[in-house]
Amino acid sequence: MKSLVSIVICAALGLSATAHASDTSDYPTRPVRIIVPFAPGGAADAVSRRIADKLSPALKQPVIVENRAGGNTMIASEYVAKAPKDGYTIYSTNTTIVQIPMLYPNARYDEEKDFTALAQCCSAPLALVVRADSPVKTVKDFIDYYKARPGKTSYGTAGAGGTQHILSEALKSAVGIDSIHVPYKGEAPLMADFLGGRIDWYIATPVTIAPHIQSGKVRALAVTGADRIALFPDSPTFREAGVSKLDVVGWYGLFVPSQTPAAVIDKLSREMVAILKQPEMIEYLKTNGLVPTALGAGEFAASLPPFRTTFKTMITENNIKVE
Repeated sequence: MKSLVSIVICAALGLSATAHASDTSDYPTRPVRIIVPFAPGGAADAVSRRIADKLSPALKQPVIVENRAGGNTMIASEYVAKAPKDGYTIYSTNTTIVQIPMLYPNARYDEEKDFTALAQCCSAPLALVVRADSPVKTVKDFIDYYKARPGKTSYGTAGAGGTQHILSEALKSAVGIDSIHVPYKGEAPLMADFLGGRIDWYIATPVTIAPHIQSGKVRALAVTGADRIALFPDSPTFREAGVSKLDVVGWYGLFVPSQTPAAVIDKLSREMVAILKQPEMIEYLKTNGLVPTALGAGEFAASLPPFRTTFKTMITENNIKVE
C-alpha cells in the first residue's frame, strides 16, 4: 500500500512538473499587463505604451498598460509585489521603487526581495533650471546668489522622497546653500508655480521643461549624469560645472514579481531589449531627454546594488525625511 501511495505521489509530482514546464514553454497564453505607478501622460506611461505596442506582436498576445497611480508609487509597487509570479504582471517604474522603502517605514514591499529586474529602458538625467529673468546664468552664479540668501529662497519637487527631492538636497549640501523645499503633487503644478515666480529654482524633467527653455522663458544651468544630453547640448554636466556629487541619474525600468520562472524572465527580457534597441525607440527616448540603455535582466540586476548604496548614502548624509 505504501508503495502504491509513493507511486501515485511521484506520478502526481511528475505530472505537475511537466504541466509547469509546459506552461512556461507556452508562455504567454493570455493577455499580459504592464502596471505603471503614475497617471497617464508622464514619461513612464508613454515609454510603457510604446513598449506594449511592440511587445504585443512579439508575444502574440495583447499587452495592456494599466495605470495605478497614488501613494507616491507605493500602491502600484505593493500590488505588483503580491501579484502571481507567472509573468502576466509586469511593472514599469522608475527609481522610486528603490528609494521609497528607504524613506517610508510603512512601505509594504521590499524591492530587493519582492522584485526581479527585467530590463532597464533608459537613464533619466534631470536639469537644474531657473527662470530667464533670474540674474543666475551659470552654476557658479547659482551658488553665489543662493548662498547670499540663506532661507529666503525656495525650490520645488514633484513630490517628497522622489529623485528630484534627493538630488536637490544633495545639491544644496554640495554647494552650501539653504533653500526651502516645496513639494507638489506632480510636475505640472510645480512648473506652473515655477513659471509664475512662486518658487525660485528646481531640478526638472528635461522633456517637461524643454518647451519653456526653447521659448526663452527658462534657463538650464546643468544636467545630472556623466554626459551632456541631446535635448540640451549646450548645458554642461554638474561635474563640468564644478559640482562632483550630481553624477548619479535615475532610470526607467521593468520588473516582475520575484520567483517568476526564469524561462519567462529570459523571454520577456530578450524581447524588451530587442524593442529598446530599435532605431525609432532610441530616437524617441533621446528626443524626450532620456538616454537609451537597453540593459537586459542580468545587466540591470547587477547595476542595482551600487545604485541602492548611492541613494541610501545621499538620503542618510542629507538627513532626508518625508512626512
